Amino acid sequence: MYGSPTRFPHFLPGIPPLSSTVRAARKELVLNPIPLKTLPAALLLVFAHAAASAAETELETIVVTANRVARTADETLAAVTVITRKDIERQQATSVPDLLRGLPGVQFSNNGGPGKSTSLFLRGTNSNHTLVLIDGVRVGSATTGTYGLQDLPIAQIERIEIVRGPRSSLYGSDAIGGVIQIFTRKGPQPASLSLGAGSRQSFEAAVDGGVGTADLWFNAGVSSSSTRGINVSDTANEPDRDGYTRSDVNVRGGGRLGTSLSYDVQARHLEARNKYDGTPNVSDITQELFTGNLRYDVNERFASSLRLAQNLDATTSLKEERFYSRIDTRRNQASWQNDFTLAAGHQFVTGLDWQYDEVLSNNAYARAKRTNRAVFLEYLGEAGRADIQLSGRHDRNEAFGNHNTGSAAVGFTLSPALRLHTSYGTAFKAPTFNDLYYPPSCYTDNVGTTYCYVGNPDIKPETSRTTEAGAGGKLGDFSWDASLFRTQVSNLIEWQTDPANTNNTIPTNVAQARITGLELSASQKLGDTTIAANATFLDPKNRSEGANDGKLLARRARQSGRIDVDHQFGRWGLGTTLNAVGKRYDNAANSIKLGGYATADLRAEYAINPEWRLQTRIANLFDKRYQTPNSYHQEGFGAFMTLRYQAKP
Repeated sequence: MYGSPTRFPHFLPGIPPLSSTVRAARKELVLNPIPLKTLPAALLLVFAHAAASAAETELETIVVTANRVARTADETLAAVTVITRKDIERQQATSVPDLLRGLPGVQFSNNGGPGKSTSLFLRGTNSNHTLVLIDGVRVGSATTGTYGLQDLPIAQIERIEIVRGPRSSLYGSDAIGGVIQIFTRKGPQPASLSLGAGSRQSFEAAVDGGVGTADLWFNAGVSSSSTRGINVSDTANEPDRDGYTRSDVNVRGGGRLGTSLSYDVQARHLEARNKYDGTPNVSDITQELFTGNLRYDVNERFASSLRLAQNLDATTSLKEERFYSRIDTRRNQASWQNDFTLAAGHQFVTGLDWQYDEVLSNNAYARAKRTNRAVFLEYLGEAGRADIQLSGRHDRNEAFGNHNTGSAAVGFTLSPALRLHTSYGTAFKAPTFNDLYYPPSCYTDNVGTTYCYVGNPDIKPETSRTTEAGAGGKLGDFSWDASLFRTQVSNLIEWQTDPANTNNTIPTNVAQARITGLELSASQKLGDTTIAANATFLDPKNRSEGANDGKLLARRARQSGRIDVDHQFGRWGLGTTLNAVGKRYDNAANSIKLGGYATADLRAEYAINPEWRLQTRIANLFDKRYQTPNSYHQEGFGAFMTLRYQAKP
């Protein structure tokens, strides 16, 4: 969504065999080269360090999200990026979008700085084509189909996993572009404290800690942040600053009963106020999440787990501090998963998912409740140097009926320095409550004609098919990855004039698109210096019939990239992040151009002693002025300082 029910056309059906897809993708990228002028030339230099490897090898990165069970990143046969707590503190990011910006396949559109509406385009797919999980629980609004990553407090995050590519065969709706899972802090962790302040009267504070042992533990965290912000748009009648405030509390506890049974419960509450220009011009946001998890490890070959959860996503809109509207979406969830190994190298994951959505609003929706039931099965196999993965899922939704998805992947490890994988997967996006049952929202023009936006209960889910081939490897302290993919999406929902009543605008399944892409990433550790770089090249084409056929999808750049360089010497740490994005268009007709841009951030850290650290960060060093949606400004130069305390274990 882009601030109104209208969406731009996006995607396309029909997929060729893998070999022809790869050849076509290579040809498309060669014959239609994507300009690199907005990317720092240094981005390519990291790939020259393969021969300069050191003897030390880091432990394998473990990923849960890609397969719903713990596996090494290599074993997932997927394009994966993992961000640890150490990465979060080193980069001194203040929000999840700041942390993810410029990573492989990731692009954002932001309406004016911290707390403002932010759209994530993963691998060029729509902003509602990425599934967001918090500790395994699906979160977000049932009316818009998205989750506000900009509101998630970064102080409570322990780890983030980004899995690119379709995952509906494991998780159901939304996972067309991929899945982002946020893991919050848990267990008897030592106490931590952070206090920060900076430009535009920005303040933040957070405290977190836990007590107990593995048999019985309790953890709690509280954080708060605020900023005066900037005047986000050029609206002449509201030349004010548009600030943002947020506070949250997270409480979690758990333990073990014997050696086989483990459990944990969690309660999270967040409140935020976001100011912006328009009607309305203030949003009061409330998010709540309650979860309970139970896991029983019968033996080394079989484990069963049960998760119950409820989450609330509510927004109250105000105009001049007076009530304008309110929408609450509540979601109850249950998941029963069983993991069993028949023999070495042959693992099965199967389970049942249940979900109940409800919308509460001052505007009456034609239907305000729906239930989704699903069953899934996954096979993870090994045969010598080959890995095989097969998965399938059946969803039954009382609003749109049955939907089946599946995926298959094969990988080969030729050596530690070279592994290959290829995959094919289908995915879907269920229509939102706004798509299906949006209550009539009308306005009257200056000649007295009334026009309305209204939902369409007959629309179908959006569907996709993705083919991918990838390679990667490690050589000492050098690692690299490359992924070539093509995603074709059909039945995309676009709001158009109702043929039965030309004064009405309704959602219809008319849009199609094809996205071809190449992702490259590499990292190298040279002594006390770490260099990481990545680049993403996209050809995100609209393939809908009509005047926009062949044009670029709105707000998606054909190239983007990022370089991170960090150096540690003694008690000091220095680092920089360079982020570059190519030109985009703000509309489906490609008539409103958004220029490319590059920004540079600097950071420094000093360890006062083993427990206290002082950090400082300069954002947008050269005060670059740019817009990600048209008419919405981004923050310029900013300086921030943070004092951190971490108690010894």
